Amino acid sequence: MKNEKNSPAQKTVREKTAEERFQPAIGREEIARAADILQRYRAGKAALDRRIVDNELWFKMAHWKQYKNRLMDEKAQPASGWLFNSIANKHGDAMDNYPEPSVLPRAADDTETARQLSAILPALLDKCQYEQVYSDTWWYKLKQGTGVKGVFWDQSQGDGRGDIVIRRMDLLMLFWEPGVMDIQDSPHFFSLALVDNERLAAQWPQMAGRTGRTVDVATYVHDDAVDTSGKSIVVDWYYKRRRGGRTVVHYCKFCNGEVLYASENDPRLYETGFYEHGKYPFVFDTLFVEEDTPAGFGYIDVMK
Repeated sequence: MKNEKNSPAQKTVREKTAEERFQPAIGREEIARAADILQRYRAGKAALDRRIVDNELWFKMAHWKQYKNRLMDEKAQPASGWLFNSIANKHGDAMDNYPEPSVLPRAADDTETARQLSAILPALLDKCQYEQVYSDTWWYKLKQGTGVKGVFWDQSQGDGRGDIVIRRMDLLMLFWEPGVMDIQDSPHFFSLALVDNERLAAQWPQMAGRTGRTVDVATYVHDDAVDTSGKSIVVDWYYKRRRGGRTVVHYCKFCNGEVLYASENDPRLYETGFYEHGKYPFVFDTLFVEEDTPAGFGYIDVMK
């Protein structure tokens, strides 16, 4: 009689691991809902976007391009350098007062650690080219009323080891819930970027044949012809979830309905979120504060 226990026909039953049982939380349906939220946020921010585009023309003394008054046809269109010089001087003041990190000890036995950090942090900021980011953000802050820095982890830095990068952000490409004073109170936050179609398809093969523009954003008025027909808008979607009695931040990158990455689809990050600090990685620095918005107003809004 054949021993059934050792029979080659008998199949081994293996219990699935927790990762194998894990079901992805973000798919096409969730992306469609996120796109609807983005459109609602975009509509609520339309007035700010128009003001930003208008202010950039005022800064270049080209503001008559925005005014289609037939009474001004073939008449002088005066422009003064006073507004530009005022902002340039303010920027010079900001650069003269470029800050340096100074870490203070919390307790007596922290003194040596604080001294070491005070010496290390300037080197790290220099590696991130922070002075240039600081300068660019101040230009934007003086003109538009709000400077925004993004602090991210870039895996391509450090020969593939990854490192922190700090970037100046454009308000035209950022969206939050209308009516909040602090972006951390917004249930969702969107950061958009224009990416070359060939580069997009090379990095994410599933985007081959699915590139193109499905989201409209405000654009600056340029003297040169800026062709963006060969680019697609990639959306970085940050959102908050309740996990284990605390709020965590998850992150999803998508384009034209395709999920390129979702931290909530990663069983290792599902409970902890994408960032341990539980905050959106954007810092808003307003010049003059307005109510019910994280974006303030700047000198051009006052001067014009």
